[in-house]
Amino acid sequence: MSDSAVGSAPSLALGRCDEVRAEVFVSVATPAADPPPRISGTIAGPRRGRDTTLPATARLQPTSTPGRARAIVTEPAYWTPDLPNLYRLEATVERGDALPVSSDRLVGLRRLGVRGRSLWLDGHRWVPRGIAATGHDDLAACKAASVAAVIDDPDERTLARADEIGVAVVAVFATATQGDLAAIATHIAAWAAHPSAAVAILPCSIDLDTADEIALSTRERRGTMLLAATVSGTAPPPESLPPGIDALVITLDANTTPHDGWRSGAPAPLLAWRGTHTSPATGRAPCDALQAALAGWGTAGGRDTLAWDWAGYIVGSRGAAHALEPA
Repeated sequence: MSDSAVGSAPSLALGRCDEVRAEVFVSVATPAADPPPRISGTIAGPRRGRDTTLPATARLQPTSTPGRARAIVTEPAYWTPDLPNLYRLEATVERGDALPVSSDRLVGLRRLGVRGRSLWLDGHRWVPRGIAATGHDDLAACKAASVAAVIDDPDERTLARADEIGVAVVAVFATATQGDLAAIATHIAAWAAHPSAAVAILPCSIDLDTADEIALSTRERRGTMLLAATVSGTAPPPESLPPGIDALVITLDANTTPHDGWRSGAPAPLLAWRGTHTSPATGRAPCDALQAALAGWGTAGGRDTLAWDWAGYIVGSRGAAHALEPA
């Protein structure tokens, strides 16, 4: 059987990792009523497009946690947009006397996280420039322009192609609402299986407390995919930010700058999103224009510079049905 027959495919997460070795965990959901599942298999690679190399194979070993196995990948080749390295994960899940279920898919080992008010990818500060894209057909243009693709509810085909060619994807929950927590968790699990899915953005319709609940309840399934909440840049910043949220998206209209209250920043990376109409064919120019406008705002009133740096710049219509607009 393939993983399409399973309620959810095994998820992958990085443990301790550096340039020499990577600790990789593979897990499956473990309902309390079911017998503890056993996972076996291998992780082999890397491969990148048509490039071939002598693959290394790491074997999955059981851990003390039910439904979880571990492999140590030596001399790991991490996924980045510049070097979209992929590994083949072959895993078999056994539950009691039930027939074994197999999973065979490509995965990426991605080191992505937050340091202070910045995003870091594979040991380097990463400042994404994102352009709103329609999906699969815009990926080549995003790759050529060296921008991230900002896509409403990206599907499996689109993310698999982004994995392969090296395009970071900012996934927008275009239709999510406050009551859609189960659907949101399902989307997160599916997107997080792809190394290209770097950031998932929740809309303004989901308040910060609920966003924090989503972040904490999906942390294991997300791996290194970051979860961002959305607030209006024309209003003052929130008084406090729940600890589970990785970043904030600050929405701005075509000709507006942030509320002065944002000059003090926030205890998390801030990504600016300007809702002007554009496409990946325009390249990075709209993102550069937004960066310049915010630099001017930061030095207004005689300041030499803003006390902090923006973590990223996104331009384009803000999601289906203006999903990111404040309610």
